[in-house]
Amino acid sequence: MSQQPSYITDDCIKEWKNGNYSFKLPNQVPMLRFLYELCWTMVRGELPFQKCKTVLESVEFLDGGSEEEMGSTFADIITQMALDHTIVGDYRTRLIKLAKWLVESTLVPLRLFQERCEEEFLWESEMIKIKAADLKSKEVRVNTRLLYQQTKFNLLREESEGYAKLVTVLCRVPKLLPRMHRQLQSA
Repeated sequence: MSQQPSYITDDCIKEWKNGNYSFKLPNQVPMLRFLYELCWTMVRGELPFQKCKTVLESVEFLDGGSEEEMGSTFADIITQMALDHTIVGDYRTRLIKLAKWLVESTLVPLRLFQERCEEEFLWESEMIKIKAADLKSKEVRVNTRLLYQQTKFNLLREESEGYAKLVTVLCRVPKLLPRMHRQLQSA
C-alpha cells in the first residue's frame, strides 16, 4: 500500500481538518510525492475530499505545477492505485469516490481518466455508461476493423484515373504500334 508520509503529517491533517486557511507548509514539496500522499490520506479516510482544494492552496511545489500538470498527475496516481488489487473494501470505495470527486471538482478532466484507467474502474466509478466487458468487446471490434479493413477499387470502371487508365492505355498499345512504326519510317 503506502509508505510513511514525508510531507503530510498528522499535524498538517489536524490543521486542514480544522479549516485553518492561513496554514502553509514551510517548504516547497515535489508535486508527485505530495499528491500521492494526499490521495492516500483521503483514501484512508483521514481527510475529507472537500479539504483537497484547501490543502492544494497551502502548498507550493518545487516543480511549479500548472493545473493541467496537477490534473494529469492526479489521474496517473488514481490509475495506479486502481490497479492495486490489494485495495479492497472501504479503501476501494473511497478511491472510487475520490476519482468521481476529482472530476466533479474539475481538478481532473474526465477524458484523462477515460484514457488511462481500466474499463472495470471506469464502470465502478460511473465514468462510462457501457459495461466494462461490452466496452472491451467494442474496442476489439473497432481495432480489428481499423487494422484489417480493405479498401476495394473497381479498376474497370475507373477509366479516367489511376491504374484503370494505365490498363486502358496499355491495351491500346498493340493497335498503335504499327501506325507509330509507319510514321517513324516516313519521317
